[in-house]
Amino acid sequence: MKKIILYFVAVVSILVIVVSMWGIGNSILLTTGKVEDKDIKKSISEVAAVKSISKPKGDYYNILVLGDSLAKGTGDETNKGFAAYFADYVKKKTSKKVKLDNLGVNGDISTGLLEIVRSKNAASLIKYSNTILISIGGNEISKIRRYDAVSQAAQIKTIEDIYLSNLKSIFETIRQQNKNCKIVFIGLYNPFGDNIGSDKVKLINDWNKETQDVIADDSNSVFIPTYDLFKYNSKEYLTIDNFHPNGSGYKAISKRIEEVVK
Repeated sequence: MKKIILYFVAVVSILVIVVSMWGIGNSILLTTGKVEDKDIKKSISEVAAVKSISKPKGDYYNILVLGDSLAKGTGDETNKGFAAYFADYVKKKTSKKVKLDNLGVNGDISTGLLEIVRSKNAASLIKYSNTILISIGGNEISKIRRYDAVSQAAQIKTIEDIYLSNLKSIFETIRQQNKNCKIVFIGLYNPFGDNIGSDKVKLINDWNKETQDVIADDSNSVFIPTYDLFKYNSKEYLTIDNFHPNGSGYKAISKRIEEVVK
């Protein structure tokens, strides 16, 4: 009997390890893998599955979420993410019904997001949104984690320039559909892990600064800094993959949004 129990415990332990390793690998693939055209097409196809809507009946406060795995809430053990936590906050502040639509796509980059906001179905959601939450850029900056800041400066600048150009187009496209909604953009925290050099710190700071400059051109948009949140609370706020926030991390991002937009 004792041998059977030990055997059972061993089997369960192996299964737990296998599932954990699969989860880590899958998360890393979602965030740091190379994003090809097929991935962008997949992003668009996921949004295409969303039914085109007309103006919601009744008195609604509409929240739309756009972007990557952080927008989607990947890593939150409650499957909520910062968007759903923020929606809970809004429910306490308004007598309207709160409607939340999340078009976040795991692994997405700014090129894919631009295609999404230009799609017909996303446009119908954008049109009636009161607040739009955006998280994008983490996958792009993660691709250059092994780049040398000096010898590969030109390649890094090319990636950043494409991102900034896409970001401007994303904002322009949103404003063509909706001139009055508030756009809330989530800044980047450190996606490189504990072993980060001063060159990568400068890269993140510059990336956030350039992003903030683009957002500042829109009078009804705000940039939400997160670097400081995770710098001092990485063990508390990140999942085992050391990239995605856990429930506590997403709650911290939502709390920061609340502090800025209230």
